[in-house]
Amino acid sequence: MIWRRTLLIGATLAASTLQAQSATDPERGAEQRIDALVRDFDRRGLPTDLLRAKVAEGTAKGATLTRIADAVALLASRVDSVARLLAPSVTVPELHAGAEALAVGISAPSLRTIRVAAGRRSAEPYFLFVIRLVRRGVTQEQAVRTTRQLIDRQVASTTLLAIADDLARDVAGGVSPEAALNDRMTRLIGGVGQAATAANGFGNQNGLTDGPRKP
Repeated sequence: MIWRRTLLIGATLAASTLQAQSATDPERGAEQRIDALVRDFDRRGLPTDLLRAKVAEGTAKGATLTRIADAVALLASRVDSVARLLAPSVTVPELHAGAEALAVGISAPSLRTIRVAAGRRSAEPYFLFVIRLVRRGVTQEQAVRTTRQLIDRQVASTTLLAIADDLARDVAGGVSPEAALNDRMTRLIGGVGQAATAANGFGNQNGLTDGPRKP
């Protein structure tokens, strides 16, 4: 009787151990995925801090390691896409903002268009501006067109923030995103349409500079 009970207890413990090991296997695999992504970024000279920050974010939210690994993999894919798109010269802020732009549905060609238009200036504030417009319901086409016009006029980043903030308030108040953006741009440079652009000639206004555009 004692012998049988010992066997039963042993079998129960063995089953519990196997079950516990099985439960940790996905987490172990998730850790390995994250480590591999971080090592790959480090090897290629890409910012591993972005991936580590995503891990910290997921941990703070109480997400499982599997979900965290999925989120890190998605971020890594987007950062990699931006790095290749903007090569050979791209900054960490541009990588971060570019990855966020892809996440909200802004296309890679649109990012490339903005990067080229920015010339030697950082494209980060322009990426962030487009992101804020799209999140408020402005179409990608209109957001990119508006951004290029503001780049051409070397509009200060503080002015970009003011436009985005004003648009957010207008949309929250019931104005359509397109109408809100047109109103803000009309006040600044005379509108965003081709006809308005030609008629206005982009005369000097607050928040604009008249210096030559850098290549």
